[in-house]
Amino acid sequence: MVADVRAPERAGRDNRIALLLAAAACLLGLLLTGAVFLGTPGGQDLDQSLLHGPGRDAELVESATALLAVAGDPLVLAAVLAGVLLAGALGGRIRGAVAGVVLFACSIAGARVLKNLVQRPDLGIAGSSTHNSFPSGHVAAATAVVLAVLLVLPPRARWWAAVPGLVAVAAVGGATMIASWHRLSDVLGAVLLAGALGCLAFWSTGGARSRL
Repeated sequence: MVADVRAPERAGRDNRIALLLAAAACLLGLLLTGAVFLGTPGGQDLDQSLLHGPGRDAELVESATALLAVAGDPLVLAAVLAGVLLAGALGGRIRGAVAGVVLFACSIAGARVLKNLVQRPDLGIAGSSTHNSFPSGHVAAATAVVLAVLLVLPPRARWWAAVPGLVAVAAVGGATMIASWHRLSDVLGAVLLAGALGCLAFWSTGGARSRL
C-alpha cells in the first residue's frame, strides 16, 4: 500500500481550519457573555451574587490582593515574555515566540478597548453598580502568558504545561473576584478574548502541531 504523501498537508490544513473555528467560537462566546451578564437582569443579578466583597474574610482578600500584585507586576510579566522569546530562539520556534508576545499585547489592548466601549446599563439590580469592568485585564494577561508559553513548547510538552497554566488562570480569576476587582463575567470575557487571540496566534504559526 502506497502511503498518501498528502496526508500531513491535509492534516495541517484541517488543523488550521479548526483553529479559525475555535477563534470564532471564542469571539461568539465573548459577545454572548457580555450580552447576557451585562445586558440582562438575570445576568447582572448572578454576577452580583457571585461577587465576594471585601470584609467577609480579610485574610482571603489579603492573599488575593497579593497574588494579583504579582500577576500584574510589569517586571514579572516582562521577565516571562523575555523567557518566551529566549525559549523560542533556542528551540527554533521564534515565530511562535513573537506570536506569543503579540498575543499578550493584543490581549491587554483588547481588554482596555472593550472596557472603554462596553456599557453596563442600570437594570435595577440591588447592590450592582453601572461601573464597567468587562473584561478583566489581569485575567486576560494571565491567559495570554500561558498561551504564549504553549506557543514555544514542543507539541508533546504542551499538555504538561497547559494543566498548571489553567490552574494559574483560575487562581488569578478567582482572586479578582475575591478582592472585588472583577465580576464573573469579567473573568469569562477575559479568558474568551485571550483564547480567541491565542487561536489566531497558533493559526499564524501554522497550527498547533507546527514545529514553529
